[in-house]
Amino acid sequence: MIGLFRSSPDARPLLNRLIRHTVSGAVIGAASLLAACNPTTLSGPGFGTGTNQPVTIAEPTGEVLGSGSVRVALLTPSSAQGVFGQTGQALRNAAAMALQDYSSADLQVIVKDVGQSTSGASQQASRALAEGAQLVIGPLRSDAVKRAGMVLKPAGVPMIAFTTDTGAAAQGVYLINFTPENDVERIISYAASQGKRSIAAMVPQTPYGNIVEASLRQNAARHGMRVMTIESYKSGNKPDPFGLQNAAEQIAKVKDQIDTIFIPEGAAAVSATQLLAGQGVRNKSVTFLGSGQWDQPAIAREPMLSGAWYPAAPKVLRNLDGRTIGFDSFANRYAAQFGSQPPRVASLAYDSVILAAALVAQSGERRFSPQTLTDPNGFIGFGDGFFRFRADGTSQRSLAIMEISDGNARIIDQAPMSAAGLPN
Repeated sequence: MIGLFRSSPDARPLLNRLIRHTVSGAVIGAASLLAACNPTTLSGPGFGTGTNQPVTIAEPTGEVLGSGSVRVALLTPSSAQGVFGQTGQALRNAAAMALQDYSSADLQVIVKDVGQSTSGASQQASRALAEGAQLVIGPLRSDAVKRAGMVLKPAGVPMIAFTTDTGAAAQGVYLINFTPENDVERIISYAASQGKRSIAAMVPQTPYGNIVEASLRQNAARHGMRVMTIESYKSGNKPDPFGLQNAAEQIAKVKDQIDTIFIPEGAAAVSATQLLAGQGVRNKSVTFLGSGQWDQPAIAREPMLSGAWYPAAPKVLRNLDGRTIGFDSFANRYAAQFGSQPPRVASLAYDSVILAAALVAQSGERRFSPQTLTDPNGFIGFGDGFFRFRADGTSQRSLAIMEISDGNARIIDQAPMSAAGLPN
């Protein structure tokens, strides 16, 4: 086995050892696995419609990774143009890494190229069903996820998809990616825990902005924070300066009534805080809050954002043996094998394949049943930490809280590594 657990010839013994213990504060490492925390042993049929009727299985078409008895499909846009296609190839590479690391996985991953069109996703989902896929991983884009889900749902075959659009989630369509709702939930709950009670926000006039605004109102009410005003502005590659200026002026009118200002869009963070400073709203009087989009060096270097908080996926984690894991470790291993840095989503493909292999090993015929996939105790991924799926297909992900200081960002609240650390 390559990677962090070279002393272990196989990932399964590690999984068995970890799965017998409650995880509290320690991270399960992985050139190995996503391990279910306190899993429940289930029995009974778990494939397709839940019957034991024989089905005719076609031979797989496309590239096949692994040689196990359980088939899953990976829907990825490998032939698409530009960055989108490169991301698709990275998803395939990450899946191959996962099977290399979990060498005894009783899994066969059929790689299905969906190309650039949504029709490709539904066509390849149909082929995956015909070829006996019991789980589908991917696709990447929201519209493709919805089209593939329409094919898979009647057959009772679940999907673990990469889109961040929670509108694509549904029963049986589980989103493993980081969503705007996760960001808002984490940062607002943390701010409230630190005594923050009154908030203003600047959000873009986009679907993303609409999602963030709705989640902000919901989470602020849940945690006892007053929303004094939410100002919107036009957004693009460069947010409209006039729109931001007007939003800053409106927030300045309530500056004596707020202790926090939420600016989720990373592209607007620096300009917005500079405009607010011009209106007398500075980081000495309020705490600025951001989203995962803030996790970039240019934002950390802005003096007006010193002391600001934002949520971010943990890039460095530690496993039970004290060795460093997480996305940075995954990215280094990926680069060594494939000669380039992976996109952020690649580690989610790795974790999805490892999760599938772990469930095959541990949960018998109910490996991909709703009860198994929505285990409230959740799972811990090699690249991205703790997560759990909800029955409606959305997910909760473990996020750290970062604070900007001296031109850098540092963790001030660790990402929780068990269900107990997530908001209900």
